[in-house]
Amino acid sequence: MSESQFVTVIRTWAAVAWADGVIAEAERSALTRLIDGAELTASDRTTAHGFLESKVDLDDVGLTGLSGDARRGIYKAACRMAAVDCEVTGDERAMLVRLRDGLAIGVDDAREIEATIPGVTAS
Repeated sequence: MSESQFVTVIRTWAAVAWADGVIAEAERSALTRLIDGAELTASDRTTAHGFLESKVDLDDVGLTGLSGDARRGIYKAACRMAAVDCEVTGDERAMLVRLRDGLAIGVDDAREIEATIPGVTAS
């Protein structure tokens, strides 16, 4: 059975949060609020909470079949997740570049998205 699109999105954001090897408390709190507030099945909620306990890698995320708006939305939310602890590390920046490329978002579009989020420098 394939994973719901929303769980895939949460997995993507968790991968960004884990990019520097740890989930900062602000990142953990933001993801927990998102997971607990989402309309998920019990199984999906358990799966999503697992992303907070074990490192998630971007290579584990399936990004195919997403609309352009969905891809941009995922990228914007990932940028917010990277900046939620007020610091975008080099590892998080590298993860955002990988995500941008994996989502087939152009550099100019990525810069436009990043400009809307305080704390995220242009790639």
